[in-house]
Amino acid sequence: MRRLVVIAVVVIAAVGGAWLLLGRPGGGPAATPDPSLAPVPPSTEIVADGRVVPVRYAEMGAAVPGTIAEVLVVEGDDVAADAPLVRLDGAAAQAEVDAASAAVAAAEAGAAQAEAGVTRAAASVDAAEAAVDQAVAAVDGARATRDGLPSSASDAQVAAAEAQVDAARASLAGAQANLRAARAGSSAAAAAETAARAEVDRARAGLAAAEAGLAQLTVAAPFAGIVASLDARVGERAAPGIVLVRVAAPTDWRIETTDLDETTVARVAVGAPVTITFDGLPDARVEGTVTSVALFGASAQGDVVYRAIVTPAFVPDGIRWNMTATVTVESGE
Repeated sequence: MRRLVVIAVVVIAAVGGAWLLLGRPGGGPAATPDPSLAPVPPSTEIVADGRVVPVRYAEMGAAVPGTIAEVLVVEGDDVAADAPLVRLDGAAAQAEVDAASAAVAAAEAGAAQAEAGVTRAAASVDAAEAAVDQAVAAVDGARATRDGLPSSASDAQVAAAEAQVDAARASLAGAQANLRAARAGSSAAAAAETAARAEVDRARAGLAAAEAGLAQLTVAAPFAGIVASLDARVGERAAPGIVLVRVAAPTDWRIETTDLDETTVARVAVGAPVTITFDGLPDARVEGTVTSVALFGASAQGDVVYRAIVTPAFVPDGIRWNMTATVTVESGE
């Protein structure tokens, strides 16, 4: 009886195998695909991850190391261009500004004194020149008196006239010496004024440098916008290269891809239409356009990725900086 069961199982297996090989009952061959049907074309879509970025934004930190003394804004504040956002401790820098201001005041006072010296020296030169002119006239007069003596003049009269000429000549020599001294004094006064003016320039340059150093302690908004993020607290140490504040102009946004690799970037063309969806806004579906594709690929986790920038046709409500998005590009291939 057991032998019959085994034989029956073998027969059933053989029949089943024949059915599988020959197809449906009746012995006909198995159906094959109809060669007249067109093959399904490969997809022309490229899907990339992206993030939302404002078109205009700035990431700012301290220009010099220091301790944060004031935080003048909070996240979400609207700020004007050049508005101060964060200030570092400026006691030492302010002291330098005060000292430089005092140096400028002293230098300007010295320059004013030097200018007055030039004025006085010029007046001395004018007076000395007038004295010389008078002395020349006196010499001429004495000579004319001597030369005008009559032939009958006594020796005493002639000697007196000669003495007048000699005295006039001596006075002229003294006047000329005084003029030379006045002119030398004028030159010295002019040199002193030049030096004083140079000192004023140096002092003002020092003040400008001190003021620039003080200004570096203030982190200011480069343009009007909104404070998107703030990572500054009073008493903390700030250092160059560390972002303290991010300011964005929240009117225009773009999408930047993050994983477009070298195998697909050649198929993405500027002007190509895209569809954008957002992980944080599941009901939003936005059309857009590829506006640029990077020529340089950056290394990211062992791959080379190229950034493509997509401009959306409109911005849905609730959009935020760094939201993740999915960008589907129609490659046209």
